[in-house]
Amino acid sequence: MNTSNVIALVSVIAAIASALFAGWVWWIAKRTMIHQALLDVQKDYRSPQMQYAVRTLWDFYRMYGKDKFVEEYDKKRKEEDNWVSDQERQKRIEFEQATLHYQRRLVSHFYQHLAALYVNGILPKGIVYSNWSEADLRIILEILIPIENKLREVLFKPPLEPLDNNCSLMVLYRDSKDC
Repeated sequence: MNTSNVIALVSVIAAIASALFAGWVWWIAKRTMIHQALLDVQKDYRSPQMQYAVRTLWDFYRMYGKDKFVEEYDKKRKEEDNWVSDQERQKRIEFEQATLHYQRRLVSHFYQHLAALYVNGILPKGIVYSNWSEADLRIILEILIPIENKLREVLFKPPLEPLDNNCSLMVLYRDSKDC
């Protein structure tokens, strides 16, 4: 075997080894990203603020029932907006955090973030649904989507289109039923 063949062979072996190493590094980086994303959302979900917000929304839902809670929510949101506006400027953030609307936003944004991680393939199905079951995600269908659609109607001029079955929140909920 001459020198040029040896160099070519070594080059091919080095290229293959480099490609394998790059693939391995990519795999490690992806797993690290998945675990970091999971830790972040689990930390948010386990917080006392989230537990309080979820419980507050379910209590409100049960108090008014499926047929009336959206209209009652909108009334409560308007009352609380006026109440917060009447407070001293430096105290408004503190009062805002006590509103039902703030609690809904906290829960809604959490689930929208989780849905974005899931729909975009950052968190795989097995990981998402080993941590959040259909029972955990039921709040999306029964509370969040109806309220979000009402807010899209009343807060925006012209009104935004309602969320449909293909929105990321519904995909997250719907796929939970397959697990």
